[in-house]
Amino acid sequence: MTETHDRTQLIDALASHAAFDGWSQAALRRAAEETGVPLALAADWFPEPVAMIAAHSRLGDERMLAVVDDRADFAELGVTDKLHAILSRRLENAAPVKEAVRRGLTVLALPQNLYTGTRLTWDTVDAAWNAVGPADRDFNHVTKRTLLASVYGATLTYWLANGDDDLEATQRFLDRRLREVVRIFGRMGGFRKRVMGA
Repeated sequence: MTETHDRTQLIDALASHAAFDGWSQAALRRAAEETGVPLALAADWFPEPVAMIAAHSRLGDERMLAVVDDRADFAELGVTDKLHAILSRRLENAAPVKEAVRRGLTVLALPQNLYTGTRLTWDTVDAAWNAVGPADRDFNHVTKRTLLASVYGATLTYWLANGDDDLEATQRFLDRRLREVVRIFGRMGGFRKRVMGA
């Protein structure tokens, strides 16, 4: 087994236990036992809850991008539909550990963790935009990601508040929010074409 494989297995196991034990040393200990990763090594990788949550978020970012290759029609989609497909995949992947995500966001909402929480959200929307097309570093770079961060944040809030675990309802909410952003700002000097690209 490679270190990357071991870390991935540990993160997955940790998330499953975090749903019950929170992002804690107890969850890490159970995950280490389950995966066979030495506890000392696991604690070195993830010494505190924020490190655990950040690792899980980054793994989620990597996995959501698989939709680019999984969907044969991805290249034919418009920008808005591509973003919807990417973020929908992220939600689908997170659904089995929804409670762990909820607990993680609670930790990230603490004042001392706000920067990390903001950075992780930015990393998610940055990865999504980079998968849609060539990386940009002009004014639109920040605008695109700021808008998508607001949509993604609202979608997470909706999803976590949705007690019946109806993921399709959340995906419809995401679609409405994405198209609402395009519609509202579409009048602003070619915003739709220049920024959203769809």
